[in-house]
Amino acid sequence: MHAGRDLGARSPLAPDLSTAAVHVFTDLDDYDAVARGERPGHYYGRNSNSNREMLERAVAELEGAEAGVATASGMAALHGAILALVPKPATIVATRELYGGTAALLRQDLEPAGYEAQFVDLTDLDAVRRAIPGAGLVIAETITNPLCGVPDLEAIAAIARERGVPFLVDNTFASPLLCRPLELGATVVMHSATKYIGGHSDLVAGVIVGDADTMGRARARTARTGTPLGPFDSWLSLRGLRTLDVRMRRHSENSLALARAMRSMPGVARVHHPLMDDSPSYHVAHRLLPHGSGGMMAFDLEGGRAAVQRMIKRFSLVTFAASLGGVETTISYPEITSHRSMSPAERAELGVGAGTVRVSVGIEDAADIVADFMHALSS
Repeated sequence: MHAGRDLGARSPLAPDLSTAAVHVFTDLDDYDAVARGERPGHYYGRNSNSNREMLERAVAELEGAEAGVATASGMAALHGAILALVPKPATIVATRELYGGTAALLRQDLEPAGYEAQFVDLTDLDAVRRAIPGAGLVIAETITNPLCGVPDLEAIAAIARERGVPFLVDNTFASPLLCRPLELGATVVMHSATKYIGGHSDLVAGVIVGDADTMGRARARTARTGTPLGPFDSWLSLRGLRTLDVRMRRHSENSLALARAMRSMPGVARVHHPLMDDSPSYHVAHRLLPHGSGGMMAFDLEGGRAAVQRMIKRFSLVTFAASLGGVETTISYPEITSHRSMSPAERAELGVGAGTVRVSVGIEDAADIVADFMHALSS
């Protein structure tokens, strides 16, 4: 609630919104010192802004990082982080179960530029050891999208560190409240702040945090490519961050309650939740996520796409929406949303089928959420 701000006498309790694109100077040396980063201040909105700076400081504080960079989207944050860590073409080892947008960035944008993407089951540490030699970067997700597996970030970080390979972790699903990957050995952590940090489905933003040198390179590239976060979305993100703790507690409680209830619902073939006792990640998840795993879960519905369509039409509270992390409960259908860039064979290899549904469990009353799914699946 207090991260990112230093309040003094007569300070506004809610931060002011500064929409200024440019700042006035009356001294050449002063401008030069601010532009060099030797003095605090702002001179041009593409390079810095007071609202963006507050958000960057806040997320860096929460993640235990030296500095942060806020960007116009999670994908911009990811791209900026990758190029800051490996500016020249190299092999990038990424988790096999990966957000489709990240996979598309690696394949469709970075591979044509000379990079090589190698997708590996990061829960198999022997496979990680075989893949890392010669790599330039390892990318993992704290909780994977969409099947909610949890790789052993601490073990992967140790393997990467032995080889001198940087380790980038997408911590979007967990948020800094439930996991702090830098403390587990990650080099850089990224968030799609559109999700839990913003928390209200009303902004698009990304944040990366890490050491000051890496963030300095990322910030310079972000300024050059014109992808910094705007003032209002920065302001909204910081406002959302103030309630992150109470929201993540409720998201975590509700998702586990729904996952347990769904085991006995008609037509549900399998439930994917990292803290359920039948999850392949059960033991790792309990070690890395002792305070809960947030609102994300998934399930496989018998009957495929037709059954998913019938379920959607029977909801009264739950809605279908392609994003996640808001206060309301939503479902997404990976086949046509997050993983649409993959072929059916690639999705099948990951375990994402025609009946796979991803759920972003909100903060409504848990009994209401369970009742709505029960009604939607009852016929």
